[in-house]
Amino acid sequence: MAAAPIYANVRDHVRDDERGFTEHPDLPQFYDKPFNTEDEGFIDSKALAQAGLECTFVEFEYDATDEQLEAWFEDGQDDLNGWTPSVPNGDGWLLAGIWDAEDGPLAFYVREVVTA
Repeated sequence: MAAAPIYANVRDHVRDDERGFTEHPDLPQFYDKPFNTEDEGFIDSKALAQAGLECTFVEFEYDATDEQLEAWFEDGQDDLNGWTPSVPNGDGWLLAGIWDAEDGPLAFYVREVVTA
C-alpha cells in the first residue's frame, strides 16, 4: 500500500503560531467535517485507516511538567512553545498537530499501520 500524503510529505515540524500550536498541512483531508466551524471538526479515524495510518494522542495534562501545568491551568498562560510532547511508544510516530481541546492541549501523532 502506498503511503498516504500526510506521511509522504512529512517535514520537520515548526510551530505554526506564536502560541505553539501547529498542524500538518495535509491533515485537513482527514477531518470528518471542516475544523474551523462552531462545532470544530474531528479526525475521521476510518479515513486515516483507509490511508494506512493509525493515530494516537498525547495529552498535555499528563505529559507536561508541573510548572507548565500550573502556568496553563492556573495562571491562564496560553503559550505551548515550552512543551515538547512525548513521542508515543513504538516506532514511526510523527507529530501531526498540537491543539487546544476541551480538557486542555493535546498532541496528535500518526504513523503507518504496522502489520506483522
